[in-house]
Amino acid sequence: MIIKPNKITEALFWVLLVGAWLAMGYAFFNRIVEPGVDLIAFEFQGRSVEILAPLFFGVLLILPVLPLVNRFTLSDLPRAQRVINIVMRGLIIAALTGALIQVVLTSFESRVSTIFLVDTSASVPDSSIKEALEYINQARDARGERDEVQVLGFARHPYSIALPAEGALTEIARPAAEDDGLDTNPAAALRMAYGLFPQDHIKRIVIISDGNETRGDFLSEAHRANEFGIRLYNKETEIEMRPEVMVRALDVPEKIELGTPFKITAQIFSNHPDSATLQLWQNDFRAGTQKVDLETGVNEVVFETVVSEPGFMEFKLEMKVDGEDHFEANNQYVYSTNISGKPRVLYVEGEIRSRLYLERAMRDQQFELETRGPMGLPKTLKEFESFDLVLISDLAATYMSTEQMKLLDQYVKELGGGLVMVGGDSSFGPGGYYGSYLEEILPVEFEPKKKRETPSLALMLVIDKSGSMAGDRIELAKEASKAAVKILGKNDKVGVIAFDDTVEHLVRMQKATNRVRILSDISRLQPSGGTNIASGIEAAFETLLLTPARKKHVILLTDGHSDSSNIFSELLPSMRISDMTVSTVAVGGESASTLLKRIAEGGGGRYYFTSNPYNIPRIFMKETSTVSRSSMVEEPFRPRVVKQTQMLKGIDFSRAPYLLGYVSTQAKRGAETLMVSDYNEPILVRWRRGLGKVVVFTSDLKNRWAVQWVRWPGYSKFWAQLIRDTMRTDDRMNLAMRTEIDQGRAHLVVDAVGQDDRFINGLQSSVTLRTPSGKNKTVTLEQTAAGRYETRVELDEYGSYGLKARHDIDGDTLAVSLGSISYPYAREYLFLEPNRQMLQQAAAIAGGATNPTAETLFDPMGEEVKYRRELWPYFLIVALGLLLLDLALRRIRLWGSTELKWGNYFK
Repeated sequence: MIIKPNKITEALFWVLLVGAWLAMGYAFFNRIVEPGVDLIAFEFQGRSVEILAPLFFGVLLILPVLPLVNRFTLSDLPRAQRVINIVMRGLIIAALTGALIQVVLTSFESRVSTIFLVDTSASVPDSSIKEALEYINQARDARGERDEVQVLGFARHPYSIALPAEGALTEIARPAAEDDGLDTNPAAALRMAYGLFPQDHIKRIVIISDGNETRGDFLSEAHRANEFGIRLYNKETEIEMRPEVMVRALDVPEKIELGTPFKITAQIFSNHPDSATLQLWQNDFRAGTQKVDLETGVNEVVFETVVSEPGFMEFKLEMKVDGEDHFEANNQYVYSTNISGKPRVLYVEGEIRSRLYLERAMRDQQFELETRGPMGLPKTLKEFESFDLVLISDLAATYMSTEQMKLLDQYVKELGGGLVMVGGDSSFGPGGYYGSYLEEILPVEFEPKKKRETPSLALMLVIDKSGSMAGDRIELAKEASKAAVKILGKNDKVGVIAFDDTVEHLVRMQKATNRVRILSDISRLQPSGGTNIASGIEAAFETLLLTPARKKHVILLTDGHSDSSNIFSELLPSMRISDMTVSTVAVGGESASTLLKRIAEGGGGRYYFTSNPYNIPRIFMKETSTVSRSSMVEEPFRPRVVKQTQMLKGIDFSRAPYLLGYVSTQAKRGAETLMVSDYNEPILVRWRRGLGKVVVFTSDLKNRWAVQWVRWPGYSKFWAQLIRDTMRTDDRMNLAMRTEIDQGRAHLVVDAVGQDDRFINGLQSSVTLRTPSGKNKTVTLEQTAAGRYETRVELDEYGSYGLKARHDIDGDTLAVSLGSISYPYAREYLFLEPNRQMLQQAAAIAGGATNPTAETLFDPMGEEVKYRRELWPYFLIVALGLLLLDLALRRIRLWGSTELKWGNYFK
């Protein structure tokens, strides 16, 4: 009996067959690939073969599945051709496995790659670079066919130098950026070379330099190169001795007393006999000049000078050499220091005739008082720094630019200066400071917060809109009008008339509370036509005549001339009879100044002149505030002390005379109110801003509101104590600061030790550097040990740096530190001779030598490197070819024919 296998027995047969195959494959695989082995290596026909990924041999276990898949194929190809297809697919899998296991043929060869590092910094002469160029070309000619050469130039940063495909290298360019050539960093060039070596090459580096390193640590990098198996060579070139004269140092005494002569010694180095002219400067003043004959070596030149003013002092020595001198940048030296003396106070008085009251009161105090008029506010930070306190009294905003306000803030915050602002009818809000930068500095807001009634005002703005007002002037006139509207009270009224040859009622008289509509109407103002001042004043007079108000005022703004026949004979007398006043603003030197001054006098108002159109908004604000009196309280009162401080100690204010007025303000959050008025509005307010203090006294210090105070015995004591408490002082603990310069960076160290010889920990310390260009840079000092605070700062400029550190604890300044850094020029200009010893030592560390021949650089000296030839691309190409052939065999019948049954086809 014949038993035919059914589907179940056939499937069972194939499962057993595949299982047996996998078991045998696993046993074979474990026998070849031992556990933990990463690669397989063996010799084949005298060549070393490595299999880097033997685990991918497991892909071959797919092969037994191919016959099984083919058993159930729907193809009608002949059996022989189907067998060929199975074999073809097996070969494809085998080829792909050969690619995956990464078969590599290895051999040991002696290819050499040499990289030349050429120093192109400023201290290296052109002749040395030319010699390096010739040496590199000789080495290129001596290399083997499979050897490689690369060239890097370096100064502060390394950069690649392209080599021609054929012929000799003709140029080694210096750095594109001039500042890049002022440093030498061979360590950075060495690090860049590491990544440029090709694989399977013996690595060599040749450095051609004068060895004068200003950045990095080349010897440490040489040790690393040795660890990487890189041999380092040093090629010396002839360094020509160029004629050079330089200022090496400026010796200034640590302690300088005002008015006492002292000596400054300059150290001048020259490598040849020569002569030079030396000039010593103190800040911007020349302190001495000497003509000297220089000998070879170090020459000492002594200057005797004296300092008459305290504060930050910069000593600068400038040298002009008569003969040859290669580098001019090292012909100057700067040294700065802080010189103590009597505290200096700058008193800027808006009404210079009233200066005598404070000057007389401060006559016997232990500080110097310098008085200036309204134009005397400093314009540079350096000038501000020479004073310990700035007192500004009754100064209108027209005399203080926004830039001066910012300098004043910088003086207080960063330099620790004191600021006192005193009231008057030209100070705070009435002075035109609404919304200005100064309002941000002071501890009060200028918007008053009064509960009392103020007289209603009808204000008419008469604006010249003639053609000469085109451009910035008309735009600033709009801004000035808008600013005036914004500070009017709810009971005030305002109107705007624009005039040229005719009159335009730009804003009809209405309540100032309609601000949105009023500001929109003002924006429509456009210049055109001529100038007729009389018509503008007449229209304002007619409008005010019909407007009920306690006060009626006109502000006239113009920059031109006009017929004034009826202004003085008719208009102004009529306006005086109707209790109207007129103030005038003249813009530019071509305006009718005399006419406008007469109009203001005849109209009972004030006359303003400005050549700068940008002052117009401030003038309008000041005039509007003065007329409305909304920010001024002129009632007798005795200031009430609400907080006792050292500033007010020993003064009996209960017996003080009355003050007759003040400017109404509001104390800001965080400010400290010390005295108030009967309305509980601030009279004396202070706060700390940065390193300094700011104090506001809203009454005045002269014979208007303080007319009784100036004769009061407590007047002198009050202002002396207020100034002394606010000014910049050195009564806080002074912690010494050590400074040193290392590779273009300043290292600042402060050791905080208290009076009990204990370390002070937990300080919030910061230091402000004033750069040679006058900018300020603030960095934080980090605590690195018990009582030690330090930081490192990159020095981006050459010159003298002033340093001031602040050490805070719980928000209060516990101590300060003062110092300076002299960084007159790049260290590159100090080197006149090569440092061959350092380069020789580096070559010895990395197994190289000094002055190798061109042939030596490419001599492998018995060294060999493993060269690997990877075969996976070839296996991949074979697999691709077999895949294409397999596709063709599945589409082409090699023998036999296919029987086509049409009946079945159409069923």
